[in-house]
Amino acid sequence: MEIEQKNIGKNQTVINNESGVINVNNHHGQYTNLAGENTARIYKEISHSEQSKFIVSFVAVCLLPGLSLVADLMQIHPAINLPLWAYVAAFGVIFGVVLVGYYDNLRIFVVGAPNKEECKQLYADRLFSRTEDGYVVFTHTTACIYPDCCGNIVIATPPERYNGEYSFFGKCSLAGRQHSYGIDYNFKAYPIKVDWRPIPKSNQ
Repeated sequence: MEIEQKNIGKNQTVINNESGVINVNNHHGQYTNLAGENTARIYKEISHSEQSKFIVSFVAVCLLPGLSLVADLMQIHPAINLPLWAYVAAFGVIFGVVLVGYYDNLRIFVVGAPNKEECKQLYADRLFSRTEDGYVVFTHTTACIYPDCCGNIVIATPPERYNGEYSFFGKCSLAGRQHSYGIDYNFKAYPIKVDWRPIPKSNQ
C-alpha cells in the first residue's frame, strides 16, 4: 500500500510491507527538525566543580576498600579483622549509591567531554554538551511524522549494526522501532528503516 502525504512542505511515499515494518522513500529529503522551539527538555546542569568533586569521590570510593583490605591483610590494623566478604559488601553498597545518585556524572566521566558547540549522547535519550560553567544534560523530542501517528520522536540508544551515516537515532514513543529515525548533528530527523537486531555474540 502506498500513501502520499505532505510533511514540512515535501512529498513522502510510505510503503507498508508484509512484515509490518514501514519503509520510507526519502529521496525527497523529507525530515522534521528535532531541535525546534519548545522541543528541548533540560534534565540537569552539572558544574565543573561538582564534576571534579564527583571524580575525586569516585576514585576514593574505588581505592579505599582495597587499601583497607591490604592494611588488614598486612595486619596494620588487626583489631578490625573483618572478613573479605565484608569489604566486598561495603564496596558494593557504596558503588551502588554512587551509580544511583550520580550516574550522569559517571557517564560524563566515562564518555569524555564533547568539543565546544557539540554534544554527545550520554545514554538512552540523554545528550550532554558544554556550558561556560560545566555541562548540561538534555534531550529533544517532537511529533512523529509518520502517517496517522500521534506519538513523539524519542532519541534512542544507537543500534549495534550502526552504519556511521547518522549522529543519533530515534524511535516513536508509540510505534517504537516501526517508526525509526536517523538524526544528524543539526538535529534533522529523517524517517529511515533501521536494523535494530543485536549482533550475535561469538561462541569463541
